[in-house]
Amino acid sequence: MLQERKRISELLDGFDAEMKTRGLAVTTRLRRLSCITPLVAFHEERGAEWLDGALIAEFLSVSRERFADSEKYMRYFTAIRRSVEQFIAYARGDDIVWNNPMKGSTYNLTPEFQHIADSYINSGDMHPNTRNDARWVVHKYFSWLAEQGYENLNSVGAHQLQKFLLSCTQKMSFNSLRNVSLHLKKLYAYLYGTGQSASEFRELLSFKVNRETKVFRPMPKGDLARVISAIDRATIAGKREYAAMLLGAVLGLRACDVAALKLADIDWVNGRINFVQSKTGNPATLPLTEDVGEALRDYILYGRRNTGDHRVFQSLRAPYGALASAVTVGEIYDKCCKRAGLDDGKRFHTLRRTLATAMVTNGVDISNVAQTLCDKDVDSVKRYISLDSNHLKICALSFAGIAPIGGDVL
Repeated sequence: MLQERKRISELLDGFDAEMKTRGLAVTTRLRRLSCITPLVAFHEERGAEWLDGALIAEFLSVSRERFADSEKYMRYFTAIRRSVEQFIAYARGDDIVWNNPMKGSTYNLTPEFQHIADSYINSGDMHPNTRNDARWVVHKYFSWLAEQGYENLNSVGAHQLQKFLLSCTQKMSFNSLRNVSLHLKKLYAYLYGTGQSASEFRELLSFKVNRETKVFRPMPKGDLARVISAIDRATIAGKREYAAMLLGAVLGLRACDVAALKLADIDWVNGRINFVQSKTGNPATLPLTEDVGEALRDYILYGRRNTGDHRVFQSLRAPYGALASAVTVGEIYDKCCKRAGLDDGKRFHTLRRTLATAMVTNGVDISNVAQTLCDKDVDSVKRYISLDSNHLKICALSFAGIAPIGGDVL
């Protein structure tokens, strides 16, 4: 029998908290929430505040019909159905079978390797995302050693480490290989520091692996202006949309940080926004610009209900709780784009990308761009240089004087 003590929006918050407790990665949690959020909206559109079995069946039926035309897209329905089944199991209080447990837990380790892995992972104050990545790398490495006949680290040295890395290069992408190198380096620094290894193997593990990154196009200035101007700021929904969109377009906040922003994070006296980044766990401070401050003030005073939740952005329907997740911020962005006649999809991150590209194009130093985006890794900002076509043309070399094979001089 479905729970009757909690509204569906409260169940969604509890389900997300349960996934955090289980150690699921942020991307996994967001993927599952993106499958369940439409179910919540389906209930709200029909005025249902409580989880209803008949509406669940209707929602799944509509979803199946939506993706039935293509075998490829039926995978999306399968993901939706599985996430909804887990959500229902949570609501009922049943035991949930998590398809994606904590990374690395599927590897079978010897008792000694398991002890070393647990000690290392719990030794530092790692961000949950980092802890999951570290667990996956360490478990994979120790599992490989066990397959090679090693029960402990007594006879393991540079030769074994090289063989493991070689096996990884044959199976992994550059991004995965980069994670392996990074976390093995941290692991051996820990092992050396605790006397469990005679060396850190620093030189062996210091090889650079370039991360594979896709550089998505920013939103053209004209399109961004159309999206912002199409928001009806006279309505409560419009006040919320305008404030959220400016946080992304002017300050470059991620969707997860917009959803998590608290009233106490806004320092009105000193004109700053102080918050902890959801992705990295690092504290950040951004200027409260006049336009962003006015948008937030208008929404908080004339659009936001005074509830017990201290997060800035709330749902538009009772019980008016905080936004379920970053997915909801993406839906706000998508709605604004469609209203302006743009089919840009649910990529709120486009606003952050557009801001960074505009700064680079206008000649702002890369380090200052990184500081504005609260990104400690300057290299991650350098990708936006490739979108600065005007300045790249200046760097282009002439082909004058170069003679092609069998041809004339250009």
